[in-house]
Amino acid sequence: MAWDEQEAEALVALQRGIGLTERPFARLGASCGLSEEAVLALAQRLFAAGEARRFGAVFDSRRLGYSSALCAMTVPRVRMSEIAAKVAGVKGVTHAYERGWPAGLPSDLPGGPGGKSWPNLWFTLAAPSAEFAAELERLRAECRPFAIHELPATRRFKIDVVFDVRTRDRDERVERRLPPVNERPQGVELTAEEKGLVRLLQGNLPVCPQFFAPLAAQAGMSEPALLEKLRAWQASGVLRRIGLLLRHREMGFKANGMCCWDVPEAEVLESGRRVAAFPEVTHCYERPRVDLFPFRLYAMIHTPTWLGTQQLFARITREAGMSGGQLLLSLTEFKKTSMQFF
Repeated sequence: MAWDEQEAEALVALQRGIGLTERPFARLGASCGLSEEAVLALAQRLFAAGEARRFGAVFDSRRLGYSSALCAMTVPRVRMSEIAAKVAGVKGVTHAYERGWPAGLPSDLPGGPGGKSWPNLWFTLAAPSAEFAAELERLRAECRPFAIHELPATRRFKIDVVFDVRTRDRDERVERRLPPVNERPQGVELTAEEKGLVRLLQGNLPVCPQFFAPLAAQAGMSEPALLEKLRAWQASGVLRRIGLLLRHREMGFKANGMCCWDVPEAEVLESGRRVAAFPEVTHCYERPRVDLFPFRLYAMIHTPTWLGTQQLFARITREAGMSGGQLLLSLTEFKKTSMQFF
């Protein structure tokens, strides 16, 4: 798809989230030099091309009372498809990948395996906090004899992916507005009506000029009341944004990599902030260091090629003042979807 400057800017704005106003696409278009009609046509074009995954609300799962964790398994290649299917079949699994090192990439490059063997099936599991442990145990029973190792985030430095096609040949850009570093925010108690509103907004919503009016009607609310509720949720951190989610592979960002560094505990906070400051980093977390996988600091990056992702890993490692580290590239995508709450 060909992009002019105004369309590329609108694509970034759509991902960052529309304004909570009666005609959000008109306001967004005006900020990019486009008409409301042009912005709506752009979104529809992305869906028609299979490059857009969803247009809807993105919530903070922790504030909705959910727990989540990155999980790792070591699975023989001959059993990979079978076990990955069991993992991907669980409703609370939102992402599942085979991660490792591509055969065509020299293994002695920085971030390469260096003769070591690491877990190769990685997935994210989320569930209501009171049910999370039981859900994980059910999946463990399904996947025996292969152990599932739980690696929850203990600190979040950066989240929210934003793709910019203007820089596709060199990196993936993300929001410059970094969220504050925090550990575990307090959950909120929602009424049955509010949970119904979450269920409505988390789907793939119709993109239309008066975007919120039909949603308010479905929720049995007036449009001003809906906008007031959404503004309150956004202010409290429950709602992160309402916007466009893309399929990164279809957009040309095909080489996804998980960067991991073994950082001394006393240096994790400063190192995490330095890594998160790189615009090419889309997610950055601290996770517990375990013998199976002795790393504390994790970051996600994407470029169009395996070599490009490896070179980006090496540059981040160097410029962030770290050494060593491990890069696990996403060889096979088994599942990628948005979390479904309540």
